[in-house]
Amino acid sequence: MARKAEWEKLKERSLTKFGEESIFGEGSLNSRLAIVGEAPGKHEVEEGRPFVGNAGKLLDELLAEAGIDRSKLYVTNVVKVRPTKEGGGSTQNRPPRAGEIRKGIGLLKEELDLVKPRAVALLGSTPAKAMIKKSFTLKSEHGTLFDTEFGMPALATYHPAYLLRLRGVGSEDYDLMRQQVVEDLGAAWEHAQGSHDG
Repeated sequence: MARKAEWEKLKERSLTKFGEESIFGEGSLNSRLAIVGEAPGKHEVEEGRPFVGNAGKLLDELLAEAGIDRSKLYVTNVVKVRPTKEGGGSTQNRPPRAGEIRKGIGLLKEELDLVKPRAVALLGSTPAKAMIKKSFTLKSEHGTLFDTEFGMPALATYHPAYLLRLRGVGSEDYDLMRQQVVEDLGAAWEHAQGSHDG
């Protein structure tokens, strides 16, 4: 299958460019919906796959609640390498820097051009600012479909890692935010299934 071979080539290029600990996307190359997160974390690097840690497990739950089968999706990140900082004697995640996002976005475009999803669900403000607009704010613009320079519509919602933080501090907003993410994912899925070819 030509597309699979092209995808393998792109994955090889990603490894060459970003190194052995970089994490490339995975999933159905015929997916109508792609999910784009921020960057891999510790578990992703250990397993060599995107969204397999705690945030990934929560994402699976949210997708299931929205009636979406993850195996039908393509899942990837803007940044392919885990951004880290040292703190308190351990290595921790940190938000990707502008340069890291710029480096990753070109490859992400090639990845999405290959998969050709009808819609993209962006998790968190990093991919939203990179793909929709720099001034994007999740609070007021989540769940809204935007045109992107990638030539495919995208909507953004809160990252599962953010939900985990809310749950961790016992925030009253957790259930509400969780429901919003499920609805946003459902809206992205519905748009991707639509008959309009984009």
